[in-house]
Amino acid sequence: MKKTLIITLALVFVLSIAGTAFAANPFVDVPANHWAYGAVAKLAKAGVVDGMGDGTYQGARNMTRYEMAQIVAKAMAKADKADAANKALIEKLEAEFAAELNNLGVRVSNLEAKVGTVKVTADARLRYLNDETIGGPDDSKTQLRFRLHLNAKVNDDTTFYGRVQAMNHNEFGSTSADKLYMQEANFTIKNFLNSDVTAKVGRFGQKLLQVGYFADTDGMVDGAKVMFGDKAKVTLGYADFAPIAGTTTVGTGSSAVTTEDMQDAFFANVDYALSKATAISAMYFKEQTGAKAYDVWGLGFKSQFNPDWYVAADYSKNTEKLNDPVLYVGRLGYKGANKAVAGSWGAYVEYFKAEADANDDGLTGAAVKLEGRKGWNVNFSTTLAKNIVLEAWQTFNQKVADGTHEGDELADRTRVQINFYF
Repeated sequence: MKKTLIITLALVFVLSIAGTAFAANPFVDVPANHWAYGAVAKLAKAGVVDGMGDGTYQGARNMTRYEMAQIVAKAMAKADKADAANKALIEKLEAEFAAELNNLGVRVSNLEAKVGTVKVTADARLRYLNDETIGGPDDSKTQLRFRLHLNAKVNDDTTFYGRVQAMNHNEFGSTSADKLYMQEANFTIKNFLNSDVTAKVGRFGQKLLQVGYFADTDGMVDGAKVMFGDKAKVTLGYADFAPIAGTTTVGTGSSAVTTEDMQDAFFANVDYALSKATAISAMYFKEQTGAKAYDVWGLGFKSQFNPDWYVAADYSKNTEKLNDPVLYVGRLGYKGANKAVAGSWGAYVEYFKAEADANDDGLTGAAVKLEGRKGWNVNFSTTLAKNIVLEAWQTFNQKVADGTHEGDELADRTRVQINFYF
């Protein structure tokens, strides 16, 4: 079975690379409203750091966690010359970017995890959801979810991440209420086979393009992928998506045959920085086994046109299906809630359309349902108190876009939730 083969290969990879190195993903942006920007600006003003390699602090654009860690490393080198307040800021930045600093080879003596230890964090979610199934009744419910995050340092070169989830509703592969299961369990290795490639094996999450409305899984993907590149960040992988795909039944009674919508697939994603503020993406997704029939390519775009505002858009087309159905979304956003800063907030408005067979809602954690729908969506988020974040989504002017019920009105979709982090 392909899934068994993939897991076996994953174990072989891990056991054969005891001397290789692990890296947290350095490609993730530090959010525009993250407290680290203010901290670094204060250190720069005090002369503790002089910013990026060109001697300036690029405060007008988002930086990746890797870039931020470079600045923190500079601050650490001059910590003995800083006053008490700035030393406290440096220590706080060390804690925030400890993984990236370790990847840079910077020793964080007070924070280094010893081999064999496991860091445990958690989050919980309480939400209300109202929606109308295409051709069916309204569906309103209150839902609970709890997740346990496990981070472990295997050695100086390899790290493990796992996430266990329990909830009272169906989501991302669960088929019954009150289910407990492993949502992620993976190893990440940098300098894979003594190269500049980072590899990840096991069960992980995968996002494609900028908004991620074709694919942005919350874990539940079993396989392997490699990541490399600097200005052009490339991800290539082969994995089993069956845990989050649904099933299709053909026939009735004793002649009915049920098949998994999707199983194994190749995927590729490239993010390319056009400038410090603007990036474009390209993706390809090819299903190998299953009933969904996906041969999809797509393009994405995101621009932080000032420190507070951004625009983003994704477009994808399934060339395997008749009439090449498409999915697209365009978004205008303002800032965002930072769980560490009470009172921080953000919002966005977007238009989306997903024609029949353009996508599978099981592949994305989008708060709105997309498959066979079109409409508008508004999001608002705010941090009520440190580590307590309120989020709300509201769709309107939502209609069917699946051909069978084309243009039929759908009830507005409402989702309100409170997230607790601890």
